[in-house]
Amino acid sequence: MDERSPPPLFFQYSPSGVHSSPQHHNSMASSSSDRERYLAELLAERQKLAPFMQVLPFCNRLLNQEILRASSLPPNPNFVEPERNHGSPSPLRLAGHPVNGQPMELEGWSGMQTEYLGALQPSPTGWNGVPGVVGSPVVKKVVRIDVPVDKYPNYNFVGRLLGPRGNSLKRVEATTQCRVYIRGRGSVKDSVKEDKLRDKPGYEHLNDPLHVLVEAEFPTNIVDARLNQAVAILEDLLKPVDESMDYYKKQQLRELAILNGTLREKSPSPLLNPSVSPFNSTTGMKRAKTGR
Repeated sequence: MDERSPPPLFFQYSPSGVHSSPQHHNSMASSSSDRERYLAELLAERQKLAPFMQVLPFCNRLLNQEILRASSLPPNPNFVEPERNHGSPSPLRLAGHPVNGQPMELEGWSGMQTEYLGALQPSPTGWNGVPGVVGSPVVKKVVRIDVPVDKYPNYNFVGRLLGPRGNSLKRVEATTQCRVYIRGRGSVKDSVKEDKLRDKPGYEHLNDPLHVLVEAEFPTNIVDARLNQAVAILEDLLKPVDESMDYYKKQQLRELAILNGTLREKSPSPLLNPSVSPFNSTTGMKRAKTGR
């Protein structure tokens, strides 16, 4: 007796067939809009899941698979969105916490997530080669985020963005698959070197106030969602937080101590050994961009 249970709604997608109904074209347009909205929600949930990746690795992997599936398939009127069928909010959305003012496990941004993303998602240049993609051109968009140095002249925005050895910014890039460039006055650590470079070709940006450029290169149906995800993360990191409540900075300092082998805790754990620290591996991470 070979009885199989039906597949969960999370992965239901009926192949497109020949339709004779006059409502077919309207259904296709509505389906395309619903699919893009669903993909944007998936990307937002993946961002919120990041702090819990170590304890929910399979949820993270399944979510990445669903993002890849939803972004690779052509519009279909039979596309099923799980939340609209169950009528309840996603548990991942309920579990999310903002970066500022809340405890955050920095391991949620670790190289493990980069490994999953690299294994499950095609690179931006490979979107057109994905089977099933129909006429979805790849476009490049850039957004500028001004850093509020005029309001907070003594705040170390660059250090907060980069993190120990640039790892914090590398993780933002690995998570969002966008490129991030720190530009403007103060983007070069050595102020003397910055003054020498200021008027040279390629360094004209050093005459501008400190800012961040976010670059996304994806198919037109998902590029805005990816760009918005990266901008939301960076804007949150650029909000100054009282030092006593800045858990993100505390995690960065802890990571730096792990990297330098100077971490001292009351209850030593083998996981804190610098030789096995996830922060020692930058496999799959992009190099943080400063200065030029």
